[in-house]
Amino acid sequence: MKCLELAIPPLPSLVTVGHAMWVPGNCHFERSFDVYDVIFVKSGAMYMREDREEYVIRGGQLLVLEPGKTHAGSAPCTEETEVYWVHFKHAAALRRLDAKDIPWSAVLPQGRDSDTKPSDQTMYLPKHGDVPFAKLLPALNRMVKLNAQLSVEEALQLQTLFGELLGTLQTEARARPAPRSSELAKETVLYLQNHWSEPFHSKSMEDALHFQFDYITRCMKKYTGMTPLQYVHHLRISHAVTMLAQTTLSVQEIAERVGIPNASFFGRLFRERMGITPGQYRLQRQRQL
Repeated sequence: MKCLELAIPPLPSLVTVGHAMWVPGNCHFERSFDVYDVIFVKSGAMYMREDREEYVIRGGQLLVLEPGKTHAGSAPCTEETEVYWVHFKHAAALRRLDAKDIPWSAVLPQGRDSDTKPSDQTMYLPKHGDVPFAKLLPALNRMVKLNAQLSVEEALQLQTLFGELLGTLQTEARARPAPRSSELAKETVLYLQNHWSEPFHSKSMEDALHFQFDYITRCMKKYTGMTPLQYVHHLRISHAVTMLAQTTLSVQEIAERVGIPNASFFGRLFRERMGITPGQYRLQRQRQL
């Protein structure tokens, strides 16, 4: 399944939602406008063209039409067709890629109480194909009802339902069968999360995961952006950050507790991740209290 990669935050904003029954002979008019148009077909079939690409949206499927592209019906409906549509506002997609190639396990920066803006993140939306219509239908019907009688009281609930709808669609894309390399990367992440405080040994990983370390490393790098050792360092520094903020242990004691007894090496890793030394971070936190 092809998916659109969207940059977040901010989250997409709902513009409107609707429902209609199309009779044989109905055909979508041509237009190009600056919003996403998501078409859900419950039953029947719609025939659409986006720029030069043609699509058939059958019962239980969706199509996401992108802003700035011209879309129109490529042929009239040949049977009664039940349709829901959702329009939302967001920046153009960063790229289009297969669900199996999405780096679901990629490590993102953790928000800290000293941050003044969120980190760059991404979300994924199926472009065209089957969707779990039974799961989507309650939210779609509720959204249509709220939109028809919209007031200040319901506005936030409507946007929240839209967010849940997007979440369900992304979960569906994630649930598609993934290549073995993706599953191995996920298993490696779980293994490292359970063993981060232990001495790092490639042989132990090979014994636990039943693959050669070089292959484990390639899979891990592809889907998380880090090697196993880099991910262990990431986990250790994350725990060190918490200890610096919540304990009075010395920097050396913390370094030893997170498995990096070499204070100089610990300081270098910490600075690479946080931009300041452990001592500077602790002092910064104390000033914020």
